Amino acid sequence: MSQYNIAMAIKRINGFLIRLAAVALGAALTLTPGWAQDPSAAVGAGSTVPVAAPPAPEARPAETAGAPGGALGAGAPSPAPSPSGAGAPTPEAAPATMKKPPARPAGSSRRLTIHLGSQRFVYSEGGRAVRSGPVSSGRRGYGTPGGSYRVLSKQRHKFSSLYAGSNGRPASMPYAIQFRSNYFIHQGRLPGYPASHGCVRLHAGDAQFLFSRLRAGDPIVITR
Repeated sequence: MSQYNIAMAIKRINGFLIRLAAVALGAALTLTPGWAQDPSAAVGAGSTVPVAAPPAPEARPAETAGAPGGALGAGAPSPAPSPSGAGAPTPEAAPATMKKPPARPAGSSRRLTIHLGSQRFVYSEGGRAVRSGPVSSGRRGYGTPGGSYRVLSKQRHKFSSLYAGSNGRPASMPYAIQFRSNYFIHQGRLPGYPASHGCVRLHAGDAQFLFSRLRAGDPIVITR
């Protein structure tokens, strides 16, 4: 190959390299703004790529677990913490107030008086006679003890533990009101005079009435 041809080839190569360099330079200038986004891009040896700092996060409103969506509205006050710690507040229980039953007045308003001499009873309430009727108290040798007593107990169906009736079985003492040990006021036969073994017998209606009215502790007075 002649020297002329060699020179022309070199010239063409140089022109191509110049154009290639120009293209590369233009491309580099075009890509320069994007280098910060791709730090791994090839830049010159020893060069440092500036990386822009990330934008500061916007201030967010305070979040509350109980608020819808997790955020309170603008200007909404934060709820006060529960006084009892975790969980729903527990209201204090009001102290229970127990009302005591009214005290029984001194001396019951109910009172039964039995007059052995006249063989009658008088039942009163509040000092006023409510009912009266005949009785049959203990006969000679089995006298009914006089004195002031109180109702000890009541028994709707009572049978004597000491005496038998006409049928040989323990004597029946319906609507029995006990006022002293083995002494009772109850329903029984009234012949018009003292005929019992010490108890006070009443007609059926009177016995039922007194049984329904008298209460334990009510006074019973037996006079001669």
